[in-house]
Amino acid sequence: MRSRWALTARRNRVTVGFTLIELLVVIAIIGILAALLLPVLSAAKRRAHQVQCVNNLRQLTLASFVYATESGSHAAYTNSVNPASLWMGTEYYANQNKIFICPTTQEPVPMPADQTSGAADLTWVWTYPPMTNTITGSYALNGWLYDTVQFGAEDHPEFMMSRQSSIQRPSQTPVFCDAMWVDLWPLETDPPCPDLYNGSRADTGMTRCTLLRHAGNPAGAPRDFDTAQRLPGAIDIGMADGHVELVALENLWQYAWHFNWVPPPSRPQ
Repeated sequence: MRSRWALTARRNRVTVGFTLIELLVVIAIIGILAALLLPVLSAAKRRAHQVQCVNNLRQLTLASFVYATESGSHAAYTNSVNPASLWMGTEYYANQNKIFICPTTQEPVPMPADQTSGAADLTWVWTYPPMTNTITGSYALNGWLYDTVQFGAEDHPEFMMSRQSSIQRPSQTPVFCDAMWVDLWPLETDPPCPDLYNGSRADTGMTRCTLLRHAGNPAGAPRDFDTAQRLPGAIDIGMADGHVELVALENLWQYAWHFNWVPPPSRPQ
């Protein structure tokens, strides 16, 4: 009896040991599958965010188009009680703050009390005196469309497209785009910002929108990119004719940002 019990115990130990090995193998397989699936799921999530971003920009651009049809200008900066709303042409037609924000971005934590720039995956925060409320967003208006010369346009007022009728190529003229600040005034000679995560407000042009927000991982965007190389990533742009495009950063200089824009033969570095 003792010999039979010992044999059974040994068999049980072997069975238990084999079961543990099987469990470890299953866990290892699950870990491998998870490692393979996570990048795919992350890419799918970023794609869904980009689709929602396109929808936001389409609403903003169409609202601006309706506003321009009635007022003649895509964006009123002067003589406005609430310039933050009229800046997007949405005071009467699309007063929905949620469409100001690309879902790829999130509000900074903690929320700053004053104005601060955004980033590839962060919204900007804007307080416009004498307003007391704070506005967050992740899109910029093409400043060449304002109804008056401001900021980046002061050196080149002849490039303004203040009236809808002055837009020469509506299908190639940006109205709104992914950016790290509220507005921008690109020039053909503007180089990109080497910091594709933060961008830069130091200049009023392309450095504000050369962000790796789409077609890549915005949180991992390079902070010191060699701009002699081809730029990675893309941003969404809503055009003056109402359609929205996903535009590679490398191709931003091929669009008609201001009046009489002449695309450079090669992208500035």
